[in-house]
Amino acid sequence: MKESQRLTGVDVFRGLAMYAVIIVHVDEGVKVLPPGWLSITNFASFCVPFFLATAFYFAINKLYTSQGRYPLKSRLFRLLIPYGVWSLLYLLYKAAKYMVAGEPNRLFQLLQDPLSLVFFGGASYHLYFLPLLAIGTLLIKFVEFLIEKKFSLQGVGLIALVSLLVYQVILSSGNGLKEPDNVAFEPLLAAIFPEGNSNPLLRLLLVELSWALRCLPYVMFAMLLAHPKANKFCSMLSSNYSTFWVLVFLVVNIFGSWLLPDAVEEVGRGYSAVIAAITVSTLLKENTVIKNIGLCSFGIYLIHIFFVEVFQSVVVRLAPGYNSNASTAILLLAAALVFLVSWGTTNFLLKHKRLAQIL
Repeated sequence: MKESQRLTGVDVFRGLAMYAVIIVHVDEGVKVLPPGWLSITNFASFCVPFFLATAFYFAINKLYTSQGRYPLKSRLFRLLIPYGVWSLLYLLYKAAKYMVAGEPNRLFQLLQDPLSLVFFGGASYHLYFLPLLAIGTLLIKFVEFLIEKKFSLQGVGLIALVSLLVYQVILSSGNGLKEPDNVAFEPLLAAIFPEGNSNPLLRLLLVELSWALRCLPYVMFAMLLAHPKANKFCSMLSSNYSTFWVLVFLVVNIFGSWLLPDAVEEVGRGYSAVIAAITVSTLLKENTVIKNIGLCSFGIYLIHIFFVEVFQSVVVRLAPGYNSNASTAILLLAAALVFLVSWGTTNFLLKHKRLAQIL
């Protein structure tokens, strides 16, 4: 498989996943959702699992093929610098927004939780993804150790299954991250240490632990797929199976919540999308526009919330009843508009070297 062909399919799915992210967020402020909208947003929720699976799979696959050391420091900088800059930008934006609207109490409420602002993406609800991805990135050093020890395919598979089981237990017991409070392991703490989350250090450690346990199945299944002895499975990733894997992706996304445990559904969404993207790549030629969408996807993710809020502000003034009677078509159209404006803005900013560092 040629590199350009492989990346083309992945970039197509990156574009679809980025549009899906905006679909999930574009109904903010809409009080009455149209019939069927929840089904659409449920399908669109494959976006975060796909981005996690993509990040970990390609990083670990490169470890196997290059036999080099994982550039942990540079990877973390590429996540944490944009995270810090965009947290500050969104915080300044919200401060100006609340002061102009005469709602300083909302700003004070936001500032009352500095731990969330600094570590959990509290400046804007979508920024949590960057520290989450950073925690998963740290786990790749564990994979690097396993690769150096030439860990067997069976051993990797066992760790992957155990990590998936642990994540399922966390989800089913309600011990996962609770938003927007940004606390984790509440039921467990209620039983052994009721005031635990009032301790900032313990709260921080528990949230980071919950993120690590969420990322670990993704990381281990990435290692499983990239393992040299998984050649038989990798041989299935050919153009002859592209239709099959696209159907698997669709079935998991449409029916997974009814058929699968939560953890299996989530990780399955991510990796069915990755495999479908790779197989589709064998059928696609390199395309400049699609490649550009892939390059801009991270920047689109960072900036799109600003345009979602701008759209909401403008539309509510032009059509006061929008929040009560928005149709599915209007919401999808709004998501497309936000996507295009975010893409265009990101593409413009990426042409400037200094600005590109935060995108």
